[in-house]
Amino acid sequence: MANQDISIKLNKSDVSKAARAIGNLSVLSTSKLNYLIDRSGMLIVRNMKVDAQKDTGNLVNNITYNAIQKSIISKAPYSAALENMTSSKEKGSVKGAYQFFWININRGLLILIMDLNNAIKRSLR
Repeated sequence: MANQDISIKLNKSDVSKAARAIGNLSVLSTSKLNYLIDRSGMLIVRNMKVDAQKDTGNLVNNITYNAIQKSIISKAPYSAALENMTSSKEKGSVKGAYQFFWININRGLLILIMDLNNAIKRSLR
């Protein structure tokens, strides 16, 4: 088969549309992304505190969001033990689980993904 040259022609309007779309994406600044991430982090922490065990209030008081590191931390030493218990005696574990950490992380990440997707779509309009 012989080599063939391929020629692509772009309309000026297509080039300007692409340039405008790229320019609009640059409007989605780091501060806007940080805002969306921080807002999601604080919402996740709020939901964790609602779902966490409240016997003494120690667990609730030790769930924090660090905006600088973009991290959610539970400083209570027994947090992992409460999270990993299940209510199923068939599995040989202790009854009375408090699923507060990972379930809220997963929900919050889904919301963050939707928020980022919406922000990108809005910037491309």
